[in-house]
Amino acid sequence: MTDPNQPTDRHRLRLVFAKKKQVKYISHLDLALAWERSLRRAQIPLAYSQGFNPRPKMQFASGLPLGTTGSAEILDIIVTGDITAEEAFSRIVPALPVGIGLVSVEEVPLKSPTLQNLLAQAEYRVTVETDLSAEELARRIEALLVAEQIIETRTRKKRQEQFDLRPWLHELRLESAADGDACLFMRVTAGQHGNLRPEAVLSVL
Repeated sequence: MTDPNQPTDRHRLRLVFAKKKQVKYISHLDLALAWERSLRRAQIPLAYSQGFNPRPKMQFASGLPLGTTGSAEILDIIVTGDITAEEAFSRIVPALPVGIGLVSVEEVPLKSPTLQNLLAQAEYRVTVETDLSAEELARRIEALLVAEQIIETRTRKKRQEQFDLRPWLHELRLESAADGDACLFMRVTAGQHGNLRPEAVLSVL
């Protein structure tokens, strides 16, 4: 049943944002609350769910691991009225806290698939301390990429289980190595079909 008090003119805005080093240790829940407060400060006309505890209609593509920064995180919001993407951008930028930066805002069809359904892969750049040379790192990366299986052993409920990470690892390369630090780029499966975390890749490298 339609609520007569709910605005009928709704559309979906897709926000791309950066989660910077100042907020890399806040949880995904705290990040969502920070966004909710910021959107209220910016006077963005959010649509709300129905029921006893109405919540703003917001949806993230995924949550970053704690301690991780992101340069292209995605958030969909449902808004009411005739606010444009350009106007939303100009309102939101000054309302955001330090450590969260808005990259872009665009309007997408209201009935678009959910972000969780659209998300299939994620890209990471990981900097690690290592005593290995660039040549040895490159050799190990090549060995992983040509392997038919990459088995990781995990302990769950006092039982050891084995997982094959290879189908979820799509790209891995060494971008730089100097002074005991190495920067790796990886593209991995993410979303409703599974999530391969960077630390799992590092554990088998």
